Amino acid sequence: MSGTYVYVSNAADGDIGSYRMQPDGALQPGARVKSADVVGPLAVSPDRRFLYAAGRSQPFSVHAYAIDAATGALKPLAVSPLPASFPYISLDRSGRRLFGASYHSHLISVNAVGADGRVAAAPLQVIPVGRNAHSIRCDESNRYVYVPTLGSDQIFQFAF
Repeated sequence: MSGTYVYVSNAADGDIGSYRMQPDGALQPGARVKSADVVGPLAVSPDRRFLYAAGRSQPFSVHAYAIDAATGALKPLAVSPLPASFPYISLDRSGRRLFGASYHSHLISVNAVGADGRVAAAPLQVIPVGRNAHSIRCDESNRYVYVPTLGSDQIFQFAF
């Protein structure tokens, strides 16, 4: 990449704002792209080629974007359905699996991600967990996934 870019989801208008970080740390505004009616969490692929944005309004979806390496601009790739509203999404270390944690539906899901950055339409798994799942993260070895649940006061561990 030719610079450092920052992406911010704007839930109120459904846009994703892009910013280029200047040498002094200031953020220079860039283009905004339309996403879902209510856009929430964002995740960037480990290779920084793709950005994913979870739509928090029905129909629940994930919007995939290609990131232009030279400018940081976002190019819409695809929209895929999600099983619930996710306040948190992340990717495994390979960037080939998208994880989602649903606070209100008390579940997590795993979707395949193609080499082209597109998220598969059907989840590989949807797993009920304790109340109010609010995060899902892969460990450094890419062997385990952790899901803290606020309402149940538990942390779930899954072999990946």
